[in-house]
Amino acid sequence: MVILIEKIAELREKGYSFRKIAQELGTTVGKVQYRYHKYKEQVLSQHQVETTVGQNNDLHAKKESQSPQDKSPDHGETPMITYYEPPSTYDKDSLVLLPKSPFILHAFWDIQLSTQQMVEHQFRKPWSSLKKQLKIYDITAMHFDGHHAHRSDTITLPEMTNNWYISELEPNRTYLADYGVETDEGNFFSLIRSNAMDTSRIKKSERGLYSEAVYKWKTGQAKEPEWLEHFSTYSFYESIK
Repeated sequence: MVILIEKIAELREKGYSFRKIAQELGTTVGKVQYRYHKYKEQVLSQHQVETTVGQNNDLHAKKESQSPQDKSPDHGETPMITYYEPPSTYDKDSLVLLPKSPFILHAFWDIQLSTQQMVEHQFRKPWSSLKKQLKIYDITAMHFDGHHAHRSDTITLPEMTNNWYISELEPNRTYLADYGVETDEGNFFSLIRSNAMDTSRIKKSERGLYSEAVYKWKTGQAKEPEWLEHFSTYSFYESIK
C-alpha cells in the first residue's frame, strides 16, 4: 500500500492526471484520488507538527540565550501565531457563489469522493470521463423550485477545475447555480446547488428597489411579498400591487 501511494505521488509530480495514473497502476480513478488525498493530508499533518516543534525549540533556545534582565514574564510575551496552508480539498459537497462585479460572479466548489464514486456507479463511467457543467439560473424576485427561472445558461467545465468566473451577467439580479454532469442523452444531471447571490447595482435609480414592499412584508402589513412573480395553470403573470 505504501509503495502504491509513493508511486501515485511520484506520477503526480510528473504531471500525470488521476485517470492516467489509474491506467498505469491498473486501478480506478476513485481509488487513486482517495489514496492521494489521504497521502496529502498525512504529509500536511506531519509538516505542521514539525513546524510547530521547530518553532517551539527556537523559542526555547532564544529564552535560554537571554540574560536575566532581558527576560520578560511569560504573561507579557507576544503569543506565537502559526499559519497553515489550506488543504487542496475539504472532501465536502459544496458550491458557493461570490460577487466580483455587477456582471461577474465567482463560483467555487468541492465534491466528496463518495459522491464521485456514487456518480461513477450510476453512469457506469469513471468520474474523469464525465462532462462537468455549471448551470446558472436567473431567479430574481421569485420562489425558485428548480424547474423555472427567468433564464438559465449551461457552462461546460474543463476537467480538474474547482472554480469558475461566470461573466456576461446582468446587474441588480439574483442568480443561483447548480454543479452537475451531462448524461448520455445530453441532459444536465444536478449534484449540488449553490447559495443565491445578487449582482450589484450600477444605477442610482435602482437603490432601495422593493424596500417598501420588503418592509411591509416583514412587519406583517402584507401577507406575501408584493414583488413576487406567480404562475397560474395556463399563464404567467407578474403581480405589482
